[in-house]
Amino acid sequence: MTLRPESTPEPLREPTQALPPTPRAVVVTAVPAHRARATLLVDLLADDSPRVTAAVRQALSRMGRTAEGALRRARNTGPARLRGRARQFLLEQARRRCVRRLVRHAAGGVPNLERALFLLDAYGVPGEDLRGHVRVLDEFGNRLRERLGRAVPGRGARALVDYLAGEVGFAGCSREFHHPDNIYMHRVIERREGLPLTLCAIYAGVARRVGLEVGLLPFPGHVLLAVTENGERTIIDPFGGGKFLSHSQCLRYLARQRIPYRAEYFRSAPDGDMFVRHVANLIQSLRVRKRGSEAADLKLVQRAYSMGGRRG
Repeated sequence: MTLRPESTPEPLREPTQALPPTPRAVVVTAVPAHRARATLLVDLLADDSPRVTAAVRQALSRMGRTAEGALRRARNTGPARLRGRARQFLLEQARRRCVRRLVRHAAGGVPNLERALFLLDAYGVPGEDLRGHVRVLDEFGNRLRERLGRAVPGRGARALVDYLAGEVGFAGCSREFHHPDNIYMHRVIERREGLPLTLCAIYAGVARRVGLEVGLLPFPGHVLLAVTENGERTIIDPFGGGKFLSHSQCLRYLARQRIPYRAEYFRSAPDGDMFVRHVANLIQSLRVRKRGSEAADLKLVQRAYSMGGRRG
């Protein structure tokens, strides 16, 4: 038997072709479960079944702000039916938040009429930025301060009327007395006309910015403004274009309207009472326009003030 020598192994050679590159790891970002669920629920808002959409709305309400991103995307880019339903749902949710703020403010006694009225405006136009309207009132105050610097001391009421009625042009509304545009303060600021109470609130807000002592007189059907300087009081009718009224003229108004005299009509009312009266004006306007759900929301605000704010 012949033994064969072991064969010499061949030397290792470099491969003639380059090896394929090692693939990079692909990082997959998982969509959070709550966002995925919100997207699924929002898509179901377009379902044909009222029972399904009712259940979906309840589920989205429980999710609160977590679902807002999906709702906004649907409102902006979804099919027509989904866009409309998402838009309506977002509007309702924003109004609910506004009602909660209004109820808290009313229960606290409404320490500031202007702030309360802008909160009410936010309910009417949820999501709209109203800070520009506050800045308009700030500017009115700055302009009035300049005029007071040049006026004879004790002539603040005259300067207030000359500026807001004479230059800016605020006056009473000429038609559709109880239209919401004549009640919401931001709309009255834009249009320069409105109800007596809204105009008095604007006058009061500007006057308080310059340190004038003012109050709203709760005459039935026609709120008036009182400005007190050096112990003397001037009564102004902003609805009448800033007309100055004497005590006897106010009494004649009551007589013409067959309203019995009450001393409280000549005393400045608390801001909270004026706010709730303003809310009542808006409720009446909404009911006339068959907007019962909004009127019901605002009844909660009235109740909160009567139960907590007025006692406070």
